[in-house]
Amino acid sequence: MNNLTTPNLFNYRHGEFLQFMKNVLKVYGQVDTATLSLADKASKLETFTRALDEVFQPQMAQELTPELSNLDLRRDKALMGIKIYIDSQTYREESERVMAAQNLFANYISHGERIDKLSYQQETAVIQAMLQDWREGNLLAATQVLDLTSWIDLLNQLNKEFDEKYVKRAQEAPQPAEMDQKRLAIKSAYEDLTMDTVAFSRVAADREPYLNIIKSLNGLIDDYNLAVTQRLAGRGTDTEGVQPETPTPSEG
Repeated sequence: MNNLTTPNLFNYRHGEFLQFMKNVLKVYGQVDTATLSLADKASKLETFTRALDEVFQPQMAQELTPELSNLDLRRDKALMGIKIYIDSQTYREESERVMAAQNLFANYISHGERIDKLSYQQETAVIQAMLQDWREGNLLAATQVLDLTSWIDLLNQLNKEFDEKYVKRAQEAPQPAEMDQKRLAIKSAYEDLTMDTVAFSRVAADREPYLNIIKSLNGLIDDYNLAVTQRLAGRGTDTEGVQPETPTPSEG
């Protein structure tokens, strides 16, 4: 059998699409593509797939990068340390310190009891607003009474650094159009490679290696198409499906 099943690439989500192409490359990685005159086309597909992987992984990452995670942890520790310290000062006997601590603590709570549990950007904005309050009038004087200047400077520095790096990461994240463009390039490379494979399976003196590739690809394609069909059948109003390309007649 030298007929190749058509993968329903149009309905593959980015993750499904990327993993499918990685699996396709594994199939070709098990044969001597140079001997089979498929090396150039396989290399092209691998290059385009790697390029998509490089932009897909940061976009899909749900957690912060290690650098951002460390900054977030450090600012949370500074934030909570300041809060606990201010609260402890309300138990002192010196009335001036008690008053300063009470004023700062009341202002802190007005911004939220668990600022450290807010979303990343919410936390950034709230810390900025709170520290702005503490730079003026009686709250500024209160920070001086409690000798909080160095700790506040550290929190301010960490908050600014986190915000800058967080925004930079967001700006560098791939846009949908970039993902779609890379998918189209991969789809074209995949079609070139598989069309050559099918053609050689019909005219080569030794057709067996090509037929084995087609057999492996068909098993792979059937699995992916079935999984996508089942997902779409149970999707209802789910709108998470990715349809980046304009469907061709062969995909419809």
